[in-house]
Amino acid sequence: MGKSVTLTYTSFFSILSVGSTCHVTRIILRRSMKHVLAFLLFLISLTWISCAPSMYDVAEQLLQSGRNDEAIALSRRNLPSDPDDALFLKYLGVGNYNKKRYAEAAPYFEKSLAVDADDDQCVYYLASSYENLSELNKAIQYYRRYMDMTLFGEFRELVAARVKILYARQMEAEAKKAVAEEARLETASVPANTVAVLYFENKGTQRNLDPLQKGIAEMLITDLSKVKTLRVIERIRMQKMIEELKFGQSGLVDDKSAPRMGKLLGANRLLKGSFFDLTSDRVRLDALVARSKTGRLDVTTDITGNMKDFIRLEKDLVFKVLRELKITISDDEREAILTIPTESFFAFLQYSRGLDLEDRGMYSEAAQAYASAVATDPSFTQARSSMVSAQRTQQVTGVTSSSVSTSGGPSSAATSTPVATAAPPPPPPPPPSSASAMENAGAVNERMTSTATNVNAGFTPTAVSQPSSPATVVKPLPSPMEPPK
Repeated sequence: MGKSVTLTYTSFFSILSVGSTCHVTRIILRRSMKHVLAFLLFLISLTWISCAPSMYDVAEQLLQSGRNDEAIALSRRNLPSDPDDALFLKYLGVGNYNKKRYAEAAPYFEKSLAVDADDDQCVYYLASSYENLSELNKAIQYYRRYMDMTLFGEFRELVAARVKILYARQMEAEAKKAVAEEARLETASVPANTVAVLYFENKGTQRNLDPLQKGIAEMLITDLSKVKTLRVIERIRMQKMIEELKFGQSGLVDDKSAPRMGKLLGANRLLKGSFFDLTSDRVRLDALVARSKTGRLDVTTDITGNMKDFIRLEKDLVFKVLRELKITISDDEREAILTIPTESFFAFLQYSRGLDLEDRGMYSEAAQAYASAVATDPSFTQARSSMVSAQRTQQVTGVTSSSVSTSGGPSSAATSTPVATAAPPPPPPPPPSSASAMENAGAVNERMTSTATNVNAGFTPTAVSQPSSPATVVKPLPSPMEPPK
């Protein structure tokens, strides 16, 4: 009986214990469920918050929908908490840009880039702002910086073509200004190592070789520019001066007008020359270097050889001129000059035709001439890049051969009619920033950034301190298109 009573008590307490445990468990579970539900609600709220649009998203959506004033107001409200917020600074710039207030937009883009120098889209906006402000030097500088940064190939080529057009316009404006101030130009400060290479004259009987007038000059400029102790005037600068002075359809500078050309270009020395065919397969190149100020000859030289070795003859001519001028060059400079762009005379002749056609605004025909050079010599990389440039330039300007007044065939440099550099149409809107594309691709970890560089490669003559002449009026460039949506 005692045993049974003990068992009964034990069983009772066991049951009680189990019951208590279940009750406690139920209480714990009920409380745990509350915590679980609360935790789930917390997670849901976090998800909602992360999916909700940020102030940046709102500002960008306002800009894309054309509500620029609201985007500007929103950015200004948020900026005081972080004055160096690159995105809100950029959005302030974009809002003003969209409202065509370019003078107000540019400083915001400058400040944004000071914080985030890798924003290539911001660089493009800044370049376009300066273009609309007719500050061509700064526009070119930032367009070139954009080209160094962006990954978008075709768009980059279009920007490169635009830079080419704007630079030609800049040289055109500087030529007009130099001629207007010619009487007051100071030549005493012209660097002694500055050289201008004029177009060569074709004194032979084969008129189909006329394009070499510009081709030889271009190649000499390219090679002499590899000598660090020399400052060589760019061909485009000289071309615009020739057009401004109306030196005839050939663009040739005679002995009487050469000193004037040197003064206007800011060149201490002028290199000019001629070429003529001795026989069907032999050619002779003559060259002289004269002082612009006094006309005194420093160099007179010539070289003769086979037509098929024409490019190598030009190299020999460069070295002879350098020796006569007593200019010492390094081994690296010598090796750079000896680089042969093409072994084909016909390819070089077609390349020279392309140069002349581009000067005349015939970009489609120029591209065809360059393409012919590439077809003849696929390794002629300079012709290939010039072909792409001419194609993109036509695409940017919309100029066709029918809209360009010419006299004579496209292969005759002596009959070319230079045309004024037309204002390019509005620049295309920038594509999305290359930063996102690079992150997605995972191919590049660091962005390429470039510092501001001076666009003017040659010396620009300065006027003596006297009452200034009226400013040269340059036709304003058209307003750019809307930014990307």
